[in-house]
Formats: sequence, structure tokens, C-alpha cells
Amino acid sequence: MVISGRAWFTPGVPGIYVVLLCDVLTELGHDPAPLLRGLGFDRQGLLDPECRLPLDQANAAAEAALARVGEAGLGFRYARAMRITLHGPVGLLALSSPTIDDGLDAARRYLGLRAPFLNVQREPLEDDRQALCFRTDFGPGPVRSFVIEAMVIGFVYMLEQLMEAPPDGAEVHFQGPPPAHAEALRRTVPVPVRYDQPRDALIVSAALLGARPRLADPQAEALAREQCELEFRRWRANQEGPLPERVRAALRDQAPPLPDLTEVAERLAVSPRTLKRHLQQAGLTYRELQDEARYRQARKLLADRALRISEVAWALGYNDVANFSRAFKRWSGQTPKAYRGGGAPA
Repeated sequence: MVISGRAWFTPGVPGIYVVLLCDVLTELGHDPAPLLRGLGFDRQGLLDPECRLPLDQANAAAEAALARVGEAGLGFRYARAMRITLHGPVGLLALSSPTIDDGLDAARRYLGLRAPFLNVQREPLEDDRQALCFRTDFGPGPVRSFVIEAMVIGFVYMLEQLMEAPPDGAEVHFQGPPPAHAEALRRTVPVPVRYDQPRDALIVSAALLGARPRLADPQAEALAREQCELEFRRWRANQEGPLPERVRAALRDQAPPLPDLTEVAERLAVSPRTLKRHLQQAGLTYRELQDEARYRQARKLLADRALRISEVAWALGYNDVANFSRAFKRWSGQTPKAYRGGGAPA
């Protein structure tokens, strides 16, 4: 069934981003029609301003595109095709902000309106630079690699569009080894790109953060911020429900390692203090909800008998296998080895 009407505003991925994915596939010589049929949408339906795709459908679209493209570097090509104006009032707010720093903060604050699967945290570095560190809800695999590459490089091109010039003082860091398309990416992206780094991040200098976007305009910024706040309130209204259950849902969809309380509070658009208070009123702590999620993730990972117990521990964020074993026994009454029946590699 092809849906050509509205998919009413719900937290999810805007349909316009899937349209852009189809256009990139076309540029690479692939027919996007099977992808659209698989989603049950047509192009007109996806272009509706209120169309949002649930994360599982967005994931399916990315998987289908990657299956067609293979090692062609879909992530950075997608980022290169992205224009800041496609982000609606969020993009306009970034364009009209008084400094690059303000523009990046605006993009981070309203990120959930456009990319609810992504979290960006700022981390100061010792040399007065800042790292915008990217994390995604997608687990390890090609989709996660695509999303991280597209989002980090997308922020580079956003800076270029804000400055109307290459963003001097920026560089890209990726955690993994160079992919097959690394050289093509480096020739295309206007900043240094480094692999085998400790974080997936966009590194920006203090001078770049203090620069003024070419289209900075206080009146346009105020109007865009008002629009973003209106959309943000609508987005939050669609997430309403008991806050502890919303935390559980956020942790359920999160790939390991789990975020801390401050990160989850930011994602749910509440203060850490408010989140703690709601959990206390429900007789819960954030640690307990983290343990619930870790226990669920541990059972899932332990079911893959190709993984050593030490690998499961590291994937869950434990540096010491013994600590993981003690935690798992506290949750289940069994050690990880006993849970597997005693025959799993350690």
C-alpha cells in the first residue's frame, strides 16, 4: 500500500531526509523505487512537512540503500548533498545565529526534531578546542557507520554553509579504521579527517566558534527560535507519559554503552534534577533503570555464543570481566558462564 497523505507529526525521522537518500541513490546510478515500495511511501508522501518515519523504518531505508551502494561511501555523499535549508527553522536558526558557537548550540538543542537517533555532547580539549562527540542509538554495523559518517560530515558542511567558506580550524575524528572509501572522502571533505581516534567527533577551534555566520540576523534568529520552540513543544507533547517509562524506552533503544543521567535528561528535554525527582517519586533510581537495560543487553549479547564473555563485558562498558560477572550474578543469580550453560568461551 502506498501512502501519499500525511503521517501526522510524531517523534521520528522527517520524510525529506529519505527523499534526499533516494536522490543520492539516483546520482550513484541506482533506482530508489524498490526502497520506496519497501517503506510503503511514495515521494509525495515523504515530502509532506509533517511526515515522520519511525526509527525502524528509517533503519530499513538505510539498510536497503547500503545494500545497493556497498562501499561507495554513502554517508559522506549523503552529507555533501544535504543543505542547511532542508532542516527548516532549525537550519534557519543556525544560519542567523550571532556566532558559530551559537549556531552549533542551536543545532544540538533541537537535534531531536530532526535526528532523534543521535546525541551530540560537547567536550573541552586541553588545547582550547572543543569536541562535538557523536553517539547514535543504532548498534554496531553498516547502518551505524553510515549514520555517524553522514552526521559528522554533515556538520562540517553545515559549518561551510554558515561561513560560506571552508571551516578553517575544524577537523573530523572517527573511532574505526579507514573504510574502503576513505581516500574519496578525504579528497571531498574540506577539513582534515583522521581515523582510529578515541571518539567520533567534530573538533572545532576557539577562533572558529567565535566567528560570525555570513547571514547572522537578530530578527531572523528570533523568529526561527520561536518556530523551533513551537515545534519542540509539539515534539515533547508526543512523548508525554510517565517519565520513568520514557527513560526505560530511551535506554531500551540505546546501543551499549548506556548514557549517563545527564545525557538522558537532555534527550528527554528535562533537567537532571527533574528526572531524579520523578524517579524518586516512582521509587526508582537511574542506576536501577540502567541495570535493567544492561541486564537485557547482556542476555542478548550472551546469546551470541561467538562472543567471549570478556567481549560482552567490554561491549557493555565494563573494563573488568570480574565486575561484569558480579553484576550479572546480582541481576540473574547466575554467573554469565552458568547462564550460557557452562560451555561458552570466557
